[in-house]
Amino acid sequence: MKIAAQIFIILGMISGCWLILPLIFGGIALSQMKNGKPSIGISICVLLFCNFIGGILLLCSKDSDYVVKE
Repeated sequence: MKIAAQIFIILGMISGCWLILPLIFGGIALSQMKNGKPSIGISICVLLFCNFIGGILLLCSKDSDYVVKE
C-alpha cells in the first residue's frame, strides 16, 4: 500500500504542478514516508490538496508497512 500511495502522490504532484500546495504537501509526505508513517495531519493535507486516492491510502495504511529494513 505504501508504493501505491507514493505513486498516487507523485501523480498528484505532477498534475498539480502549477499550484504550490500539492508540491509542498506531497514533498513532505514523501520525505516522511522514508522514515516512517506520515502524520495524520500530513495525510489529510495530501487528501485535500494533492491526491484523493493517495491520501486515503496513507490514512488506511498500517504501521507495519513502514518498517525500515536495514
